[in-house]
Amino acid sequence: MTFPFPSQFNLSELNGNNGFVINGIATNDNSGRSVSGAGDINGDGIDDLIIGAPGANPRRNFGAGESYVVFGSTQGFAASLNLSTLDGLNGFVLNGINRGDNSGYSVSGAGDINGDGFDDLIIGARDNAPDGDRSGASYVVFGSDQGFSSRVNLADLDGRNGFILNGIDEVDRSGRSVSGAGDINGDGFDDLIIGAAYAGSNGSAYVGESYVVFGSDQDFAASLNLADLDGRNGFVLNGIDAEDFSGFSLSGAGDINGDGFDDLIIGALGADPNSDYSGKSYAVFGSNQDFAASLDLSDLDGSNGFVLNGIDERDNSGISVSGAGDINGDGIDDLIIGADGAGPNDNNSGESYVVFGSSQGFATSLDLSDLDGRNGFVLNGIDERDFSGSSVSGVGDINGDGIDDLIISAGGADPNGESSGESYVVFGNTQGFAAILNLADLDGRNGFVLNGIDAEDFSGGSVSGAGDINGDGIDDLIIGARFADPNGNSLAGESYVVFGRQTPTPEDDVLFGTVERDVIFALAGNDWVSGRGGNDRLAGQAGNDQLSGGSGNDALTGGVGNDRLLGGTGADRLSGNAGNDRLVGGDGTDNLLGGIGDDTLFGRAGNDTLRGGSGNDQLRGSVGDDLLTGGAGNDQMLGGIGDDTLNGQGGDDALRGGAGDDVLRGGSGNDRLIGELGNDVIETGGGRDRIVIRPGQGFDRVTDFTDGQDRIVLSGINFGQLSIQQSNDDVLISRGTERLLLLQTTNIGDISAADFA
Repeated sequence: MTFPFPSQFNLSELNGNNGFVINGIATNDNSGRSVSGAGDINGDGIDDLIIGAPGANPRRNFGAGESYVVFGSTQGFAASLNLSTLDGLNGFVLNGINRGDNSGYSVSGAGDINGDGFDDLIIGARDNAPDGDRSGASYVVFGSDQGFSSRVNLADLDGRNGFILNGIDEVDRSGRSVSGAGDINGDGFDDLIIGAAYAGSNGSAYVGESYVVFGSDQDFAASLNLADLDGRNGFVLNGIDAEDFSGFSLSGAGDINGDGFDDLIIGALGADPNSDYSGKSYAVFGSNQDFAASLDLSDLDGSNGFVLNGIDERDNSGISVSGAGDINGDGIDDLIIGADGAGPNDNNSGESYVVFGSSQGFATSLDLSDLDGRNGFVLNGIDERDFSGSSVSGVGDINGDGIDDLIISAGGADPNGESSGESYVVFGNTQGFAAILNLADLDGRNGFVLNGIDAEDFSGGSVSGAGDINGDGIDDLIIGARFADPNGNSLAGESYVVFGRQTPTPEDDVLFGTVERDVIFALAGNDWVSGRGGNDRLAGQAGNDQLSGGSGNDALTGGVGNDRLLGGTGADRLSGNAGNDRLVGGDGTDNLLGGIGDDTLFGRAGNDTLRGGSGNDQLRGSVGDDLLTGGAGNDQMLGGIGDDTLNGQGGDDALRGGAGDDVLRGGSGNDRLIGELGNDVIETGGGRDRIVIRPGQGFDRVTDFTDGQDRIVLSGINFGQLSIQQSNDDVLISRGTERLLLLQTTNIGDISAADFA
């Protein structure tokens, strides 16, 4: 895998290290119909997830629906998690109430709406009937650090653990969409927004309404009728025309006008600004001024919000909307709008639109056709009937470059069979965007594609940022595939969590790989890079870097600077390059090259090859039959345990063989050669060399002793204890019966006390 992401990633490759699969439970549950980050609802400091399964049958109530909270963890995840195993410790189940409620049709993190310091949840049950058939209900569940049982019945919400929000009229389907809204009234408490896209008005059907419910640290009753919103506890946002379906999608938008108050975005895919179903979206600004009990979206005038007009007939602009975070790095939040019916590359290939936030004000309306790269840009879907843009979301910063990113779904795409589905991550950047970005051009640098697994899974039917659920400091994302068939259960649904990974920057980075093969090129800065598992390629470039390969056969390059490289297990190749570097091979047959500078090289276990390069280097082979080569400079070398070969080459070097039968070659320069334990071979080479002998260290032989130039250094013994005799063409030096040194092709007449020190 190329760092941080390849251009294409198959969700079938999730393995617990790069993300994991969440399996639905029973046939027709449609788990993953809605997915969302949940914030930190259990107060352990790690973000959590929520997944909706509107087709589930808790307590045999057919279609009552379930939702599932999965707790984040720093202890790691298996490659897959069955939702049937949630036990209160790793997450819990939220049971819908009545048959056919479809609880979990929409789910969202809600922020902290009761001000207790714990994030809360909201769950929509669009077909619940508190005030007539399918008037709809939504459920707020409070976070807590007191623990959760394995199952929570939404019928048990009593105002202390959460509360119910009742829809108003028959067939409104309130709760079809729900979202946290941020703090839109500036009172310090997070707020909620709920959509009722099928609500009528003044005799017109399906105009749509949305409801903002203000957070508060005052107690909530067990239920709140949305008809009772009065401007103090929240307010209603009225759609405009029949069949607009205003509120079909909605989201908190962050602060898109830079006034310090969070804003909203509401989609109305059925609106007709440019022919039938071209679609509209409405940005509504937050304020610390009092809100009336209702706001007509037709009254948006640029000061309180503005309208975003879709382009062509049947585009369905606004079918999905979301805050995007700050994707262009200008300090102001942005928006994203999906139009899955648009046809940039044939019918229903789909488009999405990013609209940049601005502190310079907005006109009453903005035609999405006017996006030009300066005020936003268009994201073109790829193939016919991909339905790109059917779900869109900000995902936070998943590549760790400090800029927020986006995700766009195309559930109808066919990467692994018809409608297996694709999702597209688009990276934010500060370098600017063209007016149009073709999703086909994502290449791993500007974003990447997430391919669904099986035909008809419709992967990407819902997408969301997940927060940081594995506690590594990088945001993650979640993708729903409600028609997937896990464990042989047809349409039980799956969800996929993909972990974020950091992109190198010119600053001081901490970068992690995975158990797969990673390629990580850090930029300038004092970086810490860990490849973890797999056969990795890591490079530090400029700066004082620390690179750790982990398991696998890794290639580590330090670059310019004083670097520390650790190969770990496996057959690794470490190159320090320029600078005073420290290279440690670890277990395995390693190849270490110091390069330019005064380097320290440790082979550790295995038959290692160490090359110092230029500079005054220290080389230590440790355990194994090692090859040590000093290169230019005054080097110090120790072979360690094993039959080692030490080459001093240029410079005045100090060579120690260590335990084992070693070969020591001084090379040019005035070298000091110590065979130590074992029967060693010493080649002095050019220069005035010193050969050290010590009793009990073995019997060494010198192949090229030069009388008058080289000298023998005695350690633990004196010259008077020696016996020197001719042995054929060689001179044998002994102490008693212990043979100490053999000088090959040497005449005894040339040897005297002057040759010893």
